[in-house]
Amino acid sequence: MSKGDVYVPYAPLRSPAIELQSPVMLRRLATSPSGGKIKRESQSPLPIRMWRAKWLYLALLIPVAMLLIFEWLPAFSALYNSLYIWNGGKVHFYVGLEHYERMLSDRTFRVAITNLVGFVFFRVIMQTVLPFFAAEMIVNLRSARWSYWWKIIFVFPMVVPTILNYLIWRFIYNPQVGLLNEGLKLIGLEEYTHAWLGDPNTVMWALAFVRFPWLPTLQFLIILGGLQTIPQEVHESAAIDGAGFWRRLFYIDIPMTRRQITLAMILTMLFMTQRFDLFLVMTDGGPGYSSMVPALQLYQSAFHFLEFGYASAIGVVLFVAMLALTIINLRVSAGASNQ
Repeated sequence: MSKGDVYVPYAPLRSPAIELQSPVMLRRLATSPSGGKIKRESQSPLPIRMWRAKWLYLALLIPVAMLLIFEWLPAFSALYNSLYIWNGGKVHFYVGLEHYERMLSDRTFRVAITNLVGFVFFRVIMQTVLPFFAAEMIVNLRSARWSYWWKIIFVFPMVVPTILNYLIWRFIYNPQVGLLNEGLKLIGLEEYTHAWLGDPNTVMWALAFVRFPWLPTLQFLIILGGLQTIPQEVHESAAIDGAGFWRRLFYIDIPMTRRQITLAMILTMLFMTQRFDLFLVMTDGGPGYSSMVPALQLYQSAFHFLEFGYASAIGVVLFVAMLALTIINLRVSAGASNQ
């Protein structure tokens, strides 16, 4: 450095972001009008903050009110009315637990429970196993185009009205001109033709196979989503180790999609327990009470015999049963996943 040069001490350059992060700048920001506003905003009393966000609370008020009116109020009303004899009009007097005692001796209700248990057990297996293998097939397809079209084929039944499906299947089971009996005649098995919905020994099996082999769309999409979340590296490692399809299925795919399978089973149990439209359209509980289920008995007790109190008691029992099944299934699934 020459004699004429002026010495300037070195000062490292500091970016604005670093400058703002310094303690001095943070103190200045906190004591500035804008910083104080932020601090005061977070420490405002709860009523003031709720008033400032009043439009958000008003927007939530409508769906909450709809939920209370159309979901919670009927549920509590059913519990209340199950303790009364009520015909839907002026007849309304307290009888306590008489309706629940009546269910214990009601032969129709016992038959309905037996039918429901067998029907739900079969449908849970069918509506879990078939969607799982369909999802496995799509995941293992190498062609993205074919995978896309198969998804459309499996999801397409969702757009078909449910009642239309039931009417089609009632025609299939028709003993005179039904497709099932006509098909048996065509292949030389005329001796096996049957009044499928008119025989107490076959009516529940016929109802259990309604919509077969169409897949339940919701369960299929849930299981497909679970299989698609399995990392590709896991399958590649299994292939390197020599694992075949069945070994990979039982040791990788099923364990890693246990939660999705459990959810599909729970949803199927809930849907089938609440469903009465299938039995109402196909058989109306007949022949006799051979295809009666509790949900259909609830409907008939209320709207055919005007026994709204007894129907409410059946609804309460169904609710408790579904809640218990859901809790047990969730706990078993959680215990299996923690092992």
